[in-house]
Amino acid sequence: MATPSRELLHDKPSGGWTPHRNSGPAGKAPSRGEQNDYSQNFVDTGMRPQNFIRELELTSVVEDYPKLRELIQRKDEIVSKSASAPMYYKCDLKEHVLSPEFFGTKFDVILVDPPWEEYVHRAPGITDHIEYWTPEEIMNLKIEAIADTPSFLFLWVGDGVGLEQGRQCLKKWGFRRCEDICWVKTNKKNATPGLRHDSNTLFQRSKEHCLMGIKGTVRRSTDGHIIHANIDTDIIIAEETTDGSSKKPEDMYRIIEHFALGRRRLELFGEDHNIRPGWLTLGKGLSTSNFDKEVYIQNFVDRDGKVWQGGGGRNPPPDAPHLVVTTPEIESLRPKSPQKNQQGQMGSNSLTNRRPASNTSQNVVTVVGSETMMPAQWASTPVGGFGMPEGGAGSASNNFDTYGFNAPF
Repeated sequence: MATPSRELLHDKPSGGWTPHRNSGPAGKAPSRGEQNDYSQNFVDTGMRPQNFIRELELTSVVEDYPKLRELIQRKDEIVSKSASAPMYYKCDLKEHVLSPEFFGTKFDVILVDPPWEEYVHRAPGITDHIEYWTPEEIMNLKIEAIADTPSFLFLWVGDGVGLEQGRQCLKKWGFRRCEDICWVKTNKKNATPGLRHDSNTLFQRSKEHCLMGIKGTVRRSTDGHIIHANIDTDIIIAEETTDGSSKKPEDMYRIIEHFALGRRRLELFGEDHNIRPGWLTLGKGLSTSNFDKEVYIQNFVDRDGKVWQGGGGRNPPPDAPHLVVTTPEIESLRPKSPQKNQQGQMGSNSLTNRRPASNTSQNVVTVVGSETMMPAQWASTPVGGFGMPEGGAGSASNNFDTYGFNAPF
C-alpha cells in the first residue's frame, strides 16, 4: 500500500497514452517489448512510470480496509485537537545557535530539510540561485543540544551523496538511523520528452530519501504512549514541484504525526508553506516571526509549571503533558506488541507449533530480540524495538532488540 498524496489530481494516465495490451493468445505472457511499455513511454514522453499507479487518494487507499480507515481518521482527530498554535521564527541558521535556553524546551521530533548542493543541479537555470550548505556546515548544526531523550529526527538527504553524508550527520548528532522513507516523484504536470543528461548522476533520478533517526530507546510493547508504529508505509508517491524548488510532500507531516506522540515538533530550514499547527518552524525563507518562548512552553508544562525533560535512561510517563493522549478506540485498532506477560507464552507457542513456511505473513508470530509480535491482519510484520541505549549503540549480543540493528553507519 502506497502512502496517499493529496497533491495528485487524478489517477488516469495523462497525455492520452494508455499501456499497450498484449494482443497475443489468451494466457500467453507478453513479450519483453510489451512488458516495458511504461519505460519506453518514459523515453518517448518523459512521463514517469509511477505516474500511472492508481488509487493514491486517501479514500481509495483505505477503501478496502475499514479498520485502517477508522484508525487513520481517529489519529488525525487527536493530532488536530492536541496541536499547539503554529509558531515560526525567521533566522539565518548559519548564525543562530540552536539551544534549549532559546526555545525553553527540548524537542520530541525534529524535521530537517537542508539546502544540499544536489538541489542546485536539478534544474539548471532555475535553481542556480539556491544558496547551498556544505556537509560540514549542516553537520555543525547543534541538533544534539535541542533533541530530548527519546526523540526522533527526520533528515531529507536528496538522492545522491547526501545519503552517506546524512548518516554522518545522524551519528554526529547522537542519533541512530532506523528507517529510510522514500519519496517517489510523479511528474504528471511537467513531463517533457527526452532524457535528462546530468553529469552528476548515472541514472534518471525520480526519488528522494528522508533518513529517520532515534535518540534513546523506545519499545513498542511498553511505550505505546510515545510511538504508534506500522500505521503508514515508508513510501510516499507524490507530485514533484514544477518550479525546481525543494518543497517536500505534505504527507511527510502525516507520517511523523501518526508515529510520534510527542507534541514538541521543530522544523528547520522551513518556509512560509511549511508553517503548520503543532509545529515550530525556523528558517531564513520565512517572511516573518511570531515565536514567543513563554507562550510556546505553556503548551507543554505540567501542574508545577515545568516542562518534562528526558535523561538518565528514563522515558516520559503516559500522563506527560507534552504527549498526544491516545484513546481506547485507537489502542484497539492500531498494530502493537503484546504485553510482557503474554510474550513468554506466545514465544513458546511459536516455537513448538511451527508450521511450514508459506508466502503469506497473515497470522505469523515473529520473535525479535526479547519481544514477540503478532501483526494485525492488515499490517506488515513489525520489528521489536526502536533505538539504542542513551549515549551509545546497543549490545552486540542482542542485535535485533533495538531498531537500529547495530548496523554500521
